Amino acid sequence: MNKGMASNPEIYMMVLSYRLKSSFYSLTAEKREAMSAATSDLFTGYSGDLVNHHSYRSMRSDGDIVFWYSAHSPEAIEAVKFSLNDKFSAYMRPNYSMISLYEDSPYLKPGNVLDDTLRQQPLKYFVAYPMSKQPEWYLLDYEERKKIMAEHIGMALADPEGRMVRSYTTYSYGLGDQEFVVLYETDSLAAWSHATRKLREARARKWIVNETPIIVGILREKLF
Repeated sequence: MNKGMASNPEIYMMVLSYRLKSSFYSLTAEKREAMSAATSDLFTGYSGDLVNHHSYRSMRSDGDIVFWYSAHSPEAIEAVKFSLNDKFSAYMRPNYSMISLYEDSPYLKPGNVLDDTLRQQPLKYFVAYPMSKQPEWYLLDYEERKKIMAEHIGMALADPEGRMVRSYTTYSYGLGDQEFVVLYETDSLAAWSHATRKLREARARKWIVNETPIIVGILREKLF
């Protein structure tokens, strides 16, 4: 095992979207306040098991709340999901989820301690979506794939608006319906959109087969 792998134990990530039920909208302001506090308390109770956790208001029409959290064990990921469903099922229901592994890229030398990248001050907006590649991608020689990805990464780093975006590429081979879950944080959705448009010119786009649904959220300390 190389040094980079040794310094980065397994990190499991979960993106969990909820739709509020009609029963929520009949709650008084005081009860909504209590629900926000209970949500915060729930995550605080698991803080010893989690690497990070953030809560967002969703901008999608089919979802209202998004939780993004990570842990070193799948058991911790599941425990939080179960607790959310158990505690708040009267007022919201899960409508989409993605689980993945956050690991060093096979195309880059190990660098940062991955735990540390997740413990930065969160940015205002969150974007996440599943992604898969055509089977032909995996039949390319590794050095060719590395060259193609180097172009993609170089374009992102050279773009001033791209540098305003934090990116997390995670892997879900055999764990979900997708091969990757890609996540981003930014303080400007416009910068994110412009950087994304620019990367459409990268050669790596040729092998992408799915990037939906795209989840966009706004960071909230008080959710309800």
